[in-house]
Amino acid sequence: MDNTMNTRSDPEIITVKDERLIPVVAALTNLTESWKTQLSKGAVSLPMAVQIGKKLSHERQQALVEFWEDTRLPDKYMSRVLHAFARGMPEWAVYQVIRIVRLTEKIKASMIMLNDLMDRFDALYERFEHEFWEGEWPGADEELVSYLDKAEAEFQELYRQTTDEKKSYNRHYGDSSSDAGEGSAASRGKVSFPTLIGAADDAAPKELKQRYRALMKKLHPDHGGSAYLFDWVKQAHDSYMQGKSSL
Repeated sequence: MDNTMNTRSDPEIITVKDERLIPVVAALTNLTESWKTQLSKGAVSLPMAVQIGKKLSHERQQALVEFWEDTRLPDKYMSRVLHAFARGMPEWAVYQVIRIVRLTEKIKASMIMLNDLMDRFDALYERFEHEFWEGEWPGADEELVSYLDKAEAEFQELYRQTTDEKKSYNRHYGDSSSDAGEGSAASRGKVSFPTLIGAADDAAPKELKQRYRALMKKLHPDHGGSAYLFDWVKQAHDSYMQGKSSL
């Protein structure tokens, strides 16, 4: 079997023999002119262009480039959008998927103090992600409408509960900021570190350590968390530990 591939770049012909590069070249060769133009301008990354050429027919590529030009979504959403287009999802469903994902980001940012709701959110979010990536959603439009509406309603209800809990928390601890996650340094000082991570003020060091690590894992930017909140909690932890060591 001849594992080579010829690509034409007028007037030259380049022969690709490296097996690792052949799928990449094939994917780039399959790109429509619209996506080749976006790639040449640097508007789309090379890895994303390869995935587009690999996963989508020319017809779906054209639909995707029109969707992309209309929305100009941040890069972090593009792999999800590409996956949805590769699965043949209608555009209205893709819009709703992105809306739900943005809602989940708001929920995450609001749950810093609410470990009891975080577990419920994790279960709901993991199910949503698993069924999306595994292609387990209904194919018929009527069923997909019902499915996505239900998913969005579940997240909206969880967000409502989170917001209510935060308002109650803010009243109790005197945080008057509209968003505790973005509060000023002064408002942060009104909350003890154990309370910040969902523990009692007299909690044992082992419990504080476990809760802190679990929370930092959820807030880490690499796991979809907030860099701002991650740094905030880390600073609170460092200040707390410094205070303990000086006793």
